[in-house]
Amino acid sequence: MAFILPSRRTPDGLITQTIYGYIKDQKFDDAIAALQQELQFLPDSRAALSLLAHCQYHVGYFEQSASTYEQLVRVCPDNDDYKLYYAQSLYKAGMYPEATKAAMRLNNPDFAKQVNTLLAVTAYEQNDLPGCRQQLERCPAGTDLEVTVNTGCVLFKEKDYEGAAAKFNEAAAIEGKQPELQYNLALCCYKLKQYSQALKHLAEIVDRGVREHPELGVGR
Repeated sequence: MAFILPSRRTPDGLITQTIYGYIKDQKFDDAIAALQQELQFLPDSRAALSLLAHCQYHVGYFEQSASTYEQLVRVCPDNDDYKLYYAQSLYKAGMYPEATKAAMRLNNPDFAKQVNTLLAVTAYEQNDLPGCRQQLERCPAGTDLEVTVNTGCVLFKEKDYEGAAAKFNEAAAIEGKQPELQYNLALCCYKLKQYSQALKHLAEIVDRGVREHPELGVGR
């Protein structure tokens, strides 16, 4: 039988240097482990919890990130940034009803656009297209890429493929020919039986991948 020795805390200056070094080098799992060890000694440390949640979100541990942001909301109840990040983490974790509730509790006009967008996408994922449209219409008027693309996604789901394509083309005029938009346009063209145009959009995606990522060896 072996006795377990008590954990030894790394000195403050060294732990800070170590954690930021991990994050700089994108060694997020190492940063998470170091932060979790630090939180054994300071479980309500705002700095440690904030960095931990950031790292968890970055590597796709969305449920863990949501749990950490939930703790941050309890520790810092007046910080609306953490409330928004909590709702966004719930959404990314696929916990759509919980994300909706968390977003609706955020009553800060400075976050109105982010909240409306989040409520729109959670409604979309739950096939509540009228609710999604309602939230998109509440977003500020004007040229906005997210609203334009999301409206196109709603139109696509409503089988209005021409309307969806128009929105994606509008977004491409703002952002340029991004692969995600090209793919969406390819889907619209396919649904409209415009097969040659669909293939053209897909070919442009491949050509861009070859140019920007030659290390993948695509097309060789």
